[in-house]
Amino acid sequence: MKNLTLLFLVFLTLKSFSQNTFGDKRATMFFNSYEDYKQNKPIDDVKLKEMSQYGSTVKIEKNGKTEEYKDSKIPYTWFCNNQGMLMRVFNGKVYYVIIEGAVTYYVKALEAWTGYTYNTSTNEMRTELMFMPNPNEVFKEYYSETPTSEILVFKDKMFNEYLEKYGLKEQFEADKLKREMKDNVLDYKNKEWQKRVKYKKLINEKIKK
Repeated sequence: MKNLTLLFLVFLTLKSFSQNTFGDKRATMFFNSYEDYKQNKPIDDVKLKEMSQYGSTVKIEKNGKTEEYKDSKIPYTWFCNNQGMLMRVFNGKVYYVIIEGAVTYYVKALEAWTGYTYNTSTNEMRTELMFMPNPNEVFKEYYSETPTSEILVFKDKMFNEYLEKYGLKEQFEADKLKREMKDNVLDYKNKEWQKRVKYKKLINEKIKK
């Protein structure tokens, strides 16, 4: 329970410092398109003030006035949260963009809080990517074939097919996770998810070649 409590404290810290951009110039910014995000062209005078834990509401400051929107009513498709993570609104739901590339991967905010932890020994924000599933939802993985195309459920069968196709199956199976005494259930699940993220990135690298 110690590590689980620590993770909750990390979340509460991030929430309390919702205006802290952690050095990322695009943090809290909104964009008219994915291309504008890539070119660092945010919408003037529009900023994210706060997003609820599982993305059901966001507070947006526009021209100095703050309004709260339900996820289905957010007037913009692309924005960055306070950590600078790219967020996409699709079919009235907010998604974290976990990996951009040949295949783009997502986590639905309704199903899990996702963010980077703070490494106190190095004073670095972006270290391990952590997942805090919503106990009232089923946590699934999502993808799109391009960064702007339809978001679909990414199934285990597809992941295995990608590993086979790009010669990563044996490497994935040999890459054993270490369960430490301090690990609780959530700790170990995060190790599993982080491993999948690692190999999704490797798959994208293979696709580009």
